[in-house]
Amino acid sequence: MDELPIQGEAFNFSNEIQLTVLDMTKKIIELMGREDLKPIVLNETKSEIKHQYLSAEKARKMLGWKVKYPLDEGLKETIDWYREFFK
Repeated sequence: MDELPIQGEAFNFSNEIQLTVLDMTKKIIELMGREDLKPIVLNETKSEIKHQYLSAEKARKMLGWKVKYPLDEGLKETIDWYREFFK
């Protein structure tokens, strides 16, 4: 990497699927099998960006990076890791 002109560059790594925080929370709850948990939405933010997502275009172009896991699979592996870690 020292030979590549990427030193000091910032990269986003994302599957570029647009999801709200609430949608992501519901997906995690579902994958955890914890439908008994219900998100509490207060709607108190004053200047939240309504629609945003990370673009991995720069990482694809400069690093040849690509998504390895579908979102659900990556979340499931993350959930499993945390469950094992916090046993």
